[in-house]
Amino acid sequence: MQQAPNLKKEERRKLKAEGQEWSVAAGCGLKVESSGLKVESSRLKVESSRLKVEGLRFKVESSRLKVEGLRLKVESSRLKVQCSMYKASILCCFIMLLFFSSCTSTKNTNYFQGIKNDTTITNLVSKDFEPKIQKGDLLSITVASLSPENTAIYNAPQNIQGTATGYLVDKDGNINFFKLDTLHVEGMTRKELKERLEKDLTPYLAQTVVAVGFLNRHVTMIGALSSVLPMPNDNMTIFDALASAGGIGDKGMTDNVLVIREKDNSKEFKKLDLTDESIFHSPYFYLQPNDIIYIKPVKKKTENTTRIISYVTAGISFVFLIIDRIIK
Repeated sequence: MQQAPNLKKEERRKLKAEGQEWSVAAGCGLKVESSGLKVESSRLKVESSRLKVEGLRFKVESSRLKVEGLRLKVESSRLKVQCSMYKASILCCFIMLLFFSSCTSTKNTNYFQGIKNDTTITNLVSKDFEPKIQKGDLLSITVASLSPENTAIYNAPQNIQGTATGYLVDKDGNINFFKLDTLHVEGMTRKELKERLEKDLTPYLAQTVVAVGFLNRHVTMIGALSSVLPMPNDNMTIFDALASAGGIGDKGMTDNVLVIREKDNSKEFKKLDLTDESIFHSPYFYLQPNDIIYIKPVKKKTENTTRIISYVTAGISFVFLIIDRIIK
């Protein structure tokens, strides 16, 4: 009966020992866990500090980005101002180009620019020459008298040159005339030939009247104007020829007109300025047969300038469009 209480005491001791072991183990475990939590807490504090530092960095970067944004806005404003200035300058250049191109197209095409208004020009050139008959001239000779029936045969067609009929001066300077046979007419004036025919026809016709003219005398226009003008009389001036050819207009330069004239188997070259009153004193004011008038053409600046301006403005507009898109 005494062993039972001893057993119970043994078990109680064992239980206490186990309890103590558990409590020791639990205490050690709790201490270890507590140390682990403290370490984790320290780590969390370190991470929190790092996050705070990163936050400060982000704030600094945000400030920098805001500053860069302000700089970009300023640069954008500058670019817009520069674009506006460029556009204004290009517009001014375009207007100036049009202005100068229009000026160059009319500057040298006006007659008498150097002559003052309400003025009188004296000592004008006089027509002191009488054109002489040359080889190759086609002469118009018309005969009239008191006997029309006898006169008709003298007016019969002779040599035909193109659409004109008349008396052709041959290579020896002669013509063949009815009743008078061969006549040497080279070097004679129209007046001299008229007087000789009236005298030589007196035995055949009563009160003969003869008229002599040139059928193939002409002046040639080249350069800005291209035309061959007949000379119906000996009083054709350079302005008569220009008017007959349609005028210089804006095609040529009135201050640079060249007259080429044959004289004694040579050619004379004379530049004339139709904008100055000196033209009225020039011996080339009256034209002579076979004169060549060269009118210097005006360079077609307006068309080329317009084409170039269109290309330039198109390119600049394209560049500005790209810049505007980039800025926006």
